[in-house]
Amino acid sequence: MKKLFVSVFLVFFAGFTILANDADLFKLDLNAVRAEFTELNQLASMVTTNADLTYSSLQLTNSNLVTSLRLVPESVLPDGTKNPVLGIPSFLWGCAFGVVGMAVVYIVTNQNMDETKKSLWGCLTWTAVVVVLDLVWWGALVHV
Repeated sequence: MKKLFVSVFLVFFAGFTILANDADLFKLDLNAVRAEFTELNQLASMVTTNADLTYSSLQLTNSNLVTSLRLVPESVLPDGTKNPVLGIPSFLWGCAFGVVGMAVVYIVTNQNMDETKKSLWGCLTWTAVVVVLDLVWWGALVHV
């Protein structure tokens, strides 16, 4: 029976190896990459040479560049207040991972003390739950 399973595995493995011939999908064409970034490089050079450049002035002078790059006037970097750390709220980081979760929140949010305090409250909440459950457990053991 073992020989049958090994033989079937080897046949499937050999078949998949023979059919895996799409290596062209993983070749990098640097010229195509550079062509995709030409407009973005143009915008970057305009911004670095002209410190007074605004979205509205760019819209008036180079509307085709704004349209092709799909720029919007509300382009701001996220500060982490609306989006939780890696999709998990800071309280749960502290509650589930304790001090390690607090460190992750502190590092990922660029030392945002409000988010770190939320993870501290999560850590303290979990600690309180564990202490209460331990007291109940040991109390139940003493009375038995």
